[in-house]
Amino acid sequence: SHLGHSTSLWNPANSRYIFGIRQGIHIISLDVTAAHLRRACRVVSGVTERGGIVLFVGTRKGQHRAVVNAAKMSGGCHLFERWTPGSITNGHQILGRCRMKVVDEFDRPIPGYENECLERPSLKPDLVVCLNPLENWVMLHECSLHGIPTIGVIDTDANPTWVTYPIPANDDSLRCVQLIAGVLGRAGQEGQKRRLERARKGEVTYQPAEFESKKPDKAKDDVKTGGDREAIHHAGGSG
Repeated sequence: SHLGHSTSLWNPANSRYIFGIRQGIHIISLDVTAAHLRRACRVVSGVTERGGIVLFVGTRKGQHRAVVNAAKMSGGCHLFERWTPGSITNGHQILGRCRMKVVDEFDRPIPGYENECLERPSLKPDLVVCLNPLENWVMLHECSLHGIPTIGVIDTDANPTWVTYPIPANDDSLRCVQLIAGVLGRAGQEGQKRRLERARKGEVTYQPAEFESKKPDKAKDDVKTGGDREAIHHAGGSG
């Protein structure tokens, strides 16, 4: 994870992450990598604790398993194919047919809101984790335009300003990327656990969704704690 690219390919903005040079290749400081990874874990954990949607993106060959496992652990979504430009900017047209569901504070589906979900705009992720920013700069640009924070694995040839929370590391190493994705997935899992524990105590850590129609009687019976503590989530990860 500490091996960067040739000194002729480096981005000067990464100078603060570089430990030194060996045989014409930049060496990334592992202390800096660990510090930035811990910060990214706190961000992912905080988002999932508040019921946010985390999107894991890795479109290079061999990264699909890492993003799928990380999304499963954190209860988020994943993408391992090419990003469709405009998925955030024109999400209503591109993602308008994506299935959504209403869940309570324990992530249990609440029936009776199928028609209301069809009328609502497509959801946007609350956080995007990108394992290969160089190939997904269009997605990162869309996230920046819409105020969506991003986490990215930044090698010495990438621009760290493309993401909100960079993690300096070797993005060409599959083992390195799998390790980072796994650590972030575990952080999201811990946040989910804290959210469910607080839900058992009657605390809701996110802003409930609002509907014009009243909740069906059947749905009221399914929510043990009562109230309007429902949230909208994607039915599953994309990819």
